[in-house]
Amino acid sequence: MKRLWSSLDLQGKSAILAMLGTIIWLSNFLVVYFEIERINNATVNLERVEDLYNTILEMRRYEKNFLLYQGQENHDQAISYYRHAREIFSSIADSPQNFGDKIPVRQLDSTFSEYGNDLEMFLNTKSALHPSEPDQEKIRTSGRKIVDLSQVLLDQSRNVVAKTAASALRLPLVSTGLILCLFIIGFVLIYRKVINPLIMLERATEKIGRGDFSAINHPTRIESEVDRLVLAFNRMAEELDARQEQIIHSRKIASLGTLVSGVAHELNNPINNIILTIDTLVGGRKVTDERRASLLDDILNQAVRASGIVKNLLDFSRAETSSFSDVDLGLLLNDIFKIAGNEISMKKISLHKHIAAELPKIRGNKQGLQQVFFNLVINAVQAMESEGHLTVNAVTDQNKRLIISVQDSGMGIAEKNLPHIFDPFFTTKEVGHGTGLGLSVSYGIIKKHGGRISVESQLGKGTTFTVILPGKGEMIDE
Repeated sequence: MKRLWSSLDLQGKSAILAMLGTIIWLSNFLVVYFEIERINNATVNLERVEDLYNTILEMRRYEKNFLLYQGQENHDQAISYYRHAREIFSSIADSPQNFGDKIPVRQLDSTFSEYGNDLEMFLNTKSALHPSEPDQEKIRTSGRKIVDLSQVLLDQSRNVVAKTAASALRLPLVSTGLILCLFIIGFVLIYRKVINPLIMLERATEKIGRGDFSAINHPTRIESEVDRLVLAFNRMAEELDARQEQIIHSRKIASLGTLVSGVAHELNNPINNIILTIDTLVGGRKVTDERRASLLDDILNQAVRASGIVKNLLDFSRAETSSFSDVDLGLLLNDIFKIAGNEISMKKISLHKHIAAELPKIRGNKQGLQQVFFNLVINAVQAMESEGHLTVNAVTDQNKRLIISVQDSGMGIAEKNLPHIFDPFFTTKEVGHGTGLGLSVSYGIIKKHGGRISVESQLGKGTTFTVILPGKGEMIDE
C-alpha cells in the first residue's frame, strides 16, 4: 500500500483523498439515518413499556382495593386493567429485540397468565367478593412479581434508548474525525507539494535578483505541475549562472585590452634592461667577477619582475569559478594597483591608498572580487583627466564588516543617471568605449558574496563607490 501511494502523483493522491472523504461523508448520512431509526424504535418501545408499567400499577391499585374493601366495581376495574396490560404486553413481546435481556419478557408472560388465572377465578366462585386469606396472598404475590418484572423491562428499555443515543452520537464523531484526518493529510500534501515549493520559488527569485543563482533543493521526482515549474526554474538558474560567468569572463577579457599598452610598457622595461645587461656580459669588455655577479643578479631581478607581471595578467584573465576560499583583501587590492599601475601613471594620477593593517580575511571568490575592484579602479581612472586624485580606503567597522571605497576627482555622474548606474548595458561613456556591463556584473558578484555596493556622485566633484563585504559566516541586511 505504501509503495502504491508513493507511485502516485499529486493529482492521483488528491483524487484518492477526495474519494475517501466523499465516501465517508455519504456513509455518515446513512449511519445517522439508521441510528435515528433505531432511536425512534427504542423510544416507541420505551413508551409502550412505560404505558404497560403504569397500567399494571393501576391494575394493582384496584386489586388492593378489591382485596381490602371488596366490591364488584373494584373487581371489574382490576380485570379491565389486567386485560389492557395483556394487550400492551402482547405488542411488546412481538419485538423482544428491543430489550437487552429476553428472560424478563418470558417470565412476565408466564406471570401474567398465572395472575390472570387467579384474578379470573374469583368470577366463577361464590367467594368472588369474599376471597380467602390464602387466595389473597397468592394474588398479591403474583401482582408484586408482575410489577417487579415490568420495572426490569422499563429499566432495560431506558438503557437501550441511552445506548442507542450514545452510539448515534459516537459514530458521526468517528466519521467526522476521519474526514478531519483526511483534510489534514490533504493540507500537508498540498503544503509540501505546492505551497512550500512556491515559497522556495519566491525566495529563489529574490536571490536571483541579488545575483545568487543557486538551485532550489527539490526532489527530482515529478508529481505535479509545481515540480515541473521548480525543475524548469533550476534549469533557468543554471543557464543564468553560466551566462553570468560568460559575461564576467568576457568583461575581463575586454578589460585586458585597456591594459595592453600599459602592460607592453611594463614588460618592455625589464626586457630592455635584461638585453642591455646581457650585451654588457657578452661584449668584448673585461668584467670583474664582482661586476659579473651584480649584472647576473640584475638579470634575475628583471626576469622575476616580468614573470610577476605575466602571472598577474594570467590570474586576472582566468575564467572565474564558483569556488570560495579565504581571501586577503589587502593583498588583492595591492595586486590591482600593480596591474593598473601603468594606466594610473600614464595619466599622472595621484594614488592615495589607505588600507588598514591586518584586514581580516573574507570568504569569497578571488577572481570575482579582483574583477570588481579592478573595474572600479579603471572606471575611476577613465573618469579623470590628467593629474587627478584616486583615493582607495579599506577599513573594518564595529561589526567586523570590510568597507572599501574608491573615490575619484572626475566629472561625476548626473543625478538622473545614478538610479540606473548598475543596470545592464547602461553606460555614460561614448559609443565604442564601454559595454555597460562592468558595474552590472560587479553588482551581481558583490551580491553573491552577501555584500552591498553603492555609489555617491556630484557633477564636477567626483564619484565614490563603496563596497561593504561581510565577515566569515555573516550576511548584510538589505
